[in-house]
Amino acid sequence: MTIDLLVAGGTGLAGRAIAKAGRARGLSVATLARGGDIAVDVRDLDALRAALDATPARIIVNAAAIVSLPECERHPGKAWLVNARPAAAFAEYANVSGARLIQISTDHYYRGDGRRAHAETDPVHPMNEYSRTKLAGEVLAQGAGSALVLRTNFVGWPSVGGGSFAEWALDVVENDRAADLYDDQFVSSMDVWSFADAVLDLAKDKVTGVLNLASAEVFSKAEFVEKLARAVGRDLSAARRVSVKSQSTLRGDSLGLDVSRAAQHLGHSLPTLDQVVANLVAHYEERRMR
Repeated sequence: MTIDLLVAGGTGLAGRAIAKAGRARGLSVATLARGGDIAVDVRDLDALRAALDATPARIIVNAAAIVSLPECERHPGKAWLVNARPAAAFAEYANVSGARLIQISTDHYYRGDGRRAHAETDPVHPMNEYSRTKLAGEVLAQGAGSALVLRTNFVGWPSVGGGSFAEWALDVVENDRAADLYDDQFVSSMDVWSFADAVLDLAKDKVTGVLNLASAEVFSKAEFVEKLARAVGRDLSAARRVSVKSQSTLRGDSLGLDVSRAAQHLGHSLPTLDQVVANLVAHYEERRMR
């Protein structure tokens, strides 16, 4: 039996949100991960190919990734085996089966451009093992004629270990913790719930290649945390603004994305920073009520 949606990395932040959004739409959904509906480690290509053959799907979303920059630096081989190589197996399967393949990529390709919103055609400059392996995954995924590669940055919860950026920011805000807030690292972070809905909408579109999917605005990580604090009525007396250049692992500081093409395909605007924060606050209030 062919299912509607297979989500690789379905136990991660994006994977969970996409699977949940798919089920809310009445789609038949299976998650593929070590702890997913289909228990497979994507580093095992034989097991991965067998799982794809055993559970044919119309849409495959590959959200499997190691997103920790320090971990990718410490274990570059592991980063390759998770962030890059499985994309080739998904592309191979998509070409044979006719499935639609969506590869979830990253925005960690730019540095030194301030608040610039980068277009899909702008040159990329991978600067660490995370961005190098994610870029390789993009290339391998595009071996499938049906492939759509989404460059993105999303925030939300719950993550597997509870250590996502939004969860960290919420902890800082709720407990007025001492924290370093980067005022020179710019992003276009989109709440993961809006991201998941947009992914499923784009799956029905015929667009292929690379597409940016993120917030409609570019803002610093410090601005994001400060706006979240104001939205929930908290003070940040112990947090301070610092430079991302103080970090030991080289990372992009100009990660803004131009999402005009995605908005055209979706038929609506992408969320602003205020809307992203409002969605986070709505889920924050829902979580408090539980």
